[in-house]
Amino acid sequence: MAVETKLIELPEVLDLAGRLDRIRSMAREIELLPDGTYAPQGSLLADVEWFSLAAVTKSTSNANAFELLVNARNTVAAAAVVRMQIEAAMRLLGLTLVDNIEDAGTKLMHGAKYSSLKLAGTKDALRDKILHEELSKEYEWVSEAYEATSAYVHLDRMNITSKLTHLDQGTFFNLSGVDAKWPESAYYELADTFYIALRMTRNLLQAFLADRPQPEARAAILIKWHEERYGKGRNDGEGTQ
Repeated sequence: MAVETKLIELPEVLDLAGRLDRIRSMAREIELLPDGTYAPQGSLLADVEWFSLAAVTKSTSNANAFELLVNARNTVAAAAVVRMQIEAAMRLLGLTLVDNIEDAGTKLMHGAKYSSLKLAGTKDALRDKILHEELSKEYEWVSEAYEATSAYVHLDRMNITSKLTHLDQGTFFNLSGVDAKWPESAYYELADTFYIALRMTRNLLQAFLADRPQPEARAAILIKWHEERYGKGRNDGEGTQ
C-alpha cells in the first residue's frame, strides 16, 4: 500500500524563504534521528548501520547545497540535488530489500559495488531502475520526479530548454549558469519536491532504525565488549562510534 500518492498536499507556505526554512527543519530532524537508536555513546555499529549514517550526511549535505544553489538561482544544479536526494532514499530502501541486510552491509564496507546486491529471492541486481520502481510502490510520485530531475543530471534537452528565453527580438540562450532574472516563485515547485524527498528519506530512516537494536540492547552489548576486552568490572574503553 502506498505511503504517498501522486497527490501531495503540503501546508501552505507563502514564499521561498518559508520553503527553505521548512527544508532546514527537516534536514535537522534527519540529523538527530540516529541519536535515539545508536546509543549510548560509544555503541558498536554494524557495517550496514554506517550506511544509514551516510544517508544522514548525504541528506544534510544536499539540504545545505540546495539552499545555496536556489539562492544563487543555479537551477540546473539545484534540480540535480533533488535527484541525488531521491537516489539516497532509493539506496537506503535497497538495503532492506536484500535477503540478508547484515551481509549486504559487510559487502559494501569491503568495497563491493551497490549493484552487486540482489533483490531478495531473485537474481536481479539492485540497479537504479529496480530501486526507483520499488520505491515508487510506496511513494507513487517518485518516478515522475526522478525522471524529471534526471534530465538535469545528464546532458539532456532540459539543459537547453530551461536556458532559452523567447523575446520579440528572437530567442536567447543563457550561458551564465544562473537564472538571475527568474522570480522566486519559479523555485516553489522545485523546493517543495526537495522537501518531500527529504521527508521520504526521514520516513525510510525511521523504519530502518526501528528494526535495529535499540539503546538497552546496545548498552548490554557494549558492556560485554568492554568486559571481553578489558576484563570484568572495567568499563573505561572506547567503542567504535
